[in-house]
Amino acid sequence: MKSFKQYLYSAFLTPLALSFWAPFFIMLFYFVYRGMAPFGSSTILTVDLGQQYLDYFAQFKHTILQDPSAFLYSFSTGLGGNMVGEWSYYLMSPFNLLFLIATTKSLPAWILVVTVLKIASAGWTMGFFLKKMDWLSGYYLPIFAINYPLSAWFIANDLNLLWLDTAILLPLLIWSLHHLVRTGKVRPFLFLLLATILTNYYIAWMVGLFVILYLPFLLLDKQSITNVWKKSWKFISTGAIAVLLSAWLWLPTVSQLQQGKTTHAVHWTLGFENNPLDLLLKLIPGSFDFDQMQSGQANWLVAPIIFFFMWAFFSNKQIRIAQKMAAGLALAILVLATTWTPLVLLFHGGQYPIWYPARFSFLISFLLIVMAAKGFDENWMPSIPARAFFLIATLGITVYGSLQMSKVSYIDKAELLVFLFGYLLVFLTLLFVTEKTLRLPVLGFLTVLFLLLNAALTLNHIAYLSTGEYQKGAKIVSDVDPALKQNKSFYRVAQGLGRTYNDAYLGHFNAGSHFSSLLSAKSSTFYRNIGQISGDSKLSYNNGTTITDSLLSFKYYLAPSNSYDKQPHSIKKSTRPDHNTAQVVASGQNWQLKENKSALPIAYAASTDALKTPLTVRYPLANQERLLTHLAGKPDEIFLSQKPMAITYLDNMEKPERITGGLLHPVDKKKKASATLTFTPDSNDPYYLNLGGAFDLSGVKLVLNGKVLTQETGYNHTVALNLVKDAKGQEQTLSIIMNKGVKSRYLDDFALYSFNQEAVRKDLQRLQTHQMTVTKRNSRRIEGTVETTKDQSLLMTSIPAENGWQARIDGKKVATKTVADGLLAVPTTPGKHQVTLTYTPPYFDLGLVISGLTALLGLFGVMINKRRF
Repeated sequence: MKSFKQYLYSAFLTPLALSFWAPFFIMLFYFVYRGMAPFGSSTILTVDLGQQYLDYFAQFKHTILQDPSAFLYSFSTGLGGNMVGEWSYYLMSPFNLLFLIATTKSLPAWILVVTVLKIASAGWTMGFFLKKMDWLSGYYLPIFAINYPLSAWFIANDLNLLWLDTAILLPLLIWSLHHLVRTGKVRPFLFLLLATILTNYYIAWMVGLFVILYLPFLLLDKQSITNVWKKSWKFISTGAIAVLLSAWLWLPTVSQLQQGKTTHAVHWTLGFENNPLDLLLKLIPGSFDFDQMQSGQANWLVAPIIFFFMWAFFSNKQIRIAQKMAAGLALAILVLATTWTPLVLLFHGGQYPIWYPARFSFLISFLLIVMAAKGFDENWMPSIPARAFFLIATLGITVYGSLQMSKVSYIDKAELLVFLFGYLLVFLTLLFVTEKTLRLPVLGFLTVLFLLLNAALTLNHIAYLSTGEYQKGAKIVSDVDPALKQNKSFYRVAQGLGRTYNDAYLGHFNAGSHFSSLLSAKSSTFYRNIGQISGDSKLSYNNGTTITDSLLSFKYYLAPSNSYDKQPHSIKKSTRPDHNTAQVVASGQNWQLKENKSALPIAYAASTDALKTPLTVRYPLANQERLLTHLAGKPDEIFLSQKPMAITYLDNMEKPERITGGLLHPVDKKKKASATLTFTPDSNDPYYLNLGGAFDLSGVKLVLNGKVLTQETGYNHTVALNLVKDAKGQEQTLSIIMNKGVKSRYLDDFALYSFNQEAVRKDLQRLQTHQMTVTKRNSRRIEGTVETTKDQSLLMTSIPAENGWQARIDGKKVATKTVADGLLAVPTTPGKHQVTLTYTPPYFDLGLVISGLTALLGLFGVMINKRRF
């Protein structure tokens, strides 16, 4: 039996074990130093990790433990949406199982644990690959292996946890490719390629392209050059099988992409996305910051030892020239793909990456390590040409960096010195430290120090959310859930308070906002038409009205408590005076839940006139009016009217020729400027301010009667901001305040409107006459009964009209219709009906059939051949 010391050595001190533990403790040390939860008052949450992914992890737990049907569809995804694509991109990591034991409060701490484990696991898989290749001996293995998990890509993207699993699998996948070529056994390659595709289809696409680039390098090796065509065929056929086995996941994802991301036109050019020369600056430790997150160069830094032994690779006469050329070509293509538009688009699936450029650059780091490891010789010493090259290159990059330091934000003098001394010290070690027992620890120490400093300098450029800031919003969202559970009917919650667009995942309720890379273009268009903020990847239901709240089943409004509303805070999402007098049905610390009595259920009987609802792009309030009147069977009714307002005071502002379509232009741009408008409501009806997409609110505040109005910026279409209600005869003062330096603002679609609330109430009351009674439901299936009439024979829903919904009336399948280019409806005949609405993601069933048949045929083939594969 092994002694305790032997177990300890095997677990922590072998070269392969150190490949895991070295990056583990390096990253843990840094996070402890930064005081991140559970080690301090900060969190690891930043950018998308805090604003998007955390909520997905909460949804993962909810789906696994409480509602498995949410794997297919969720009403927490905006008004509702396909979830298979969301899972295939965000949630297929096995590491997410750790989140099953996390609470809302402890979730940031568990995210830190998972981050450290993923980075350390990448070190282990790289170490495993290098060990199997037998290119390195002893403790040189972890020195090379840790360059992968601590490369610049992993450090800069440690917040993008969803991408890391595929990168972790890459070394194992490449080992299995070597194994296939060497032995002809395809099973490891098949299962690892399948796992690669399942963990994240997007990064798997990039890995697939890399495998194609890598194959010539592998086949041109002296040990692999025989039976090239036979080995190539095994590679192709096995790859095809893996793709077919994963069809159940990627087929519905492709369908979802076709309804969203791929609908956006892409401008192909032969130009460059950035200056290729600036890629050299990314070899400087810490050359990353918030601006580089948005648009910058590829993160491909590894430690100096890798670049020195790359020279050994190309100068090694034991390696075939053809193989060197194949490696050089693959590297050149990868580097070019970080800057040349056609290759940028190819590697990113035909779409420009929004933030986080060159998302595949971990492949560059991996290939650099592979080449250096293959060329490694522990006795290697730089030749005269190598010495000249590295001295000139190191000094040249240092000089270029110093010249660019005033032009770029992501490097400074300290980082430049780390680069210079890092390369010089490794250079001197290779020249003068020839004793093997000394060279190994010196090179190991310099490598660890260089990578540690890069991690610290890089992550120090990024701001993180404090525990208090996270809890401020997360506690409110999670505290609301118990109050909502008392209502067993279907409902949505409009949010006047919130932490992120995906609060509905964290709070486990149905809301109206969503942030996703797989957002449906139809949902975005519908939101635009009704005056809600929408974009390529987000929906924001912050500009609701009495009409949209009711038609879209927003039975509740989450509002700040009266005392909290008077305090400045960052989690207020909307200004909604039309809810001021609503009944409070639940409350907690800083929040109150108000009930919308006129909210309609998920389905109700309406007029078939709704199928002919006309829409106008620039007039969302008119669209709301038309939708309601057509649903109520009164297509000619008009209850929307424009109201007058006047400019009464200007401060440092030229007088505009008009209000709607006018131009606000400061006299002195170095000072604040403001325009004051007044209006007096002639009724107690709600008043709304139309704001066109060209009215840029950055650097601008809207203040009503001395109170700053909450309005999200960044939209490119018209929205309607609720100003007042129940203010008949009371003069209102609206100020537009422009900060210093704001040149001008165009008052696009800037106009005041009001709904006749009595007419709205009557129309909604008419629609409430024949509501569907829900008898059974989950996230993808709704059953109930409804009675329709001759005048109201259309079963209208607040469900987004996506492909995949099927309707059965009294057991018979009925074709669905779309109302207002966005909502699902079902024609019926007058009478009482049993209704079943079911959602199945498009091509999900087909994918299951393809994957199932492939698996069965594969098993049958193995049984027939009676041999292992």
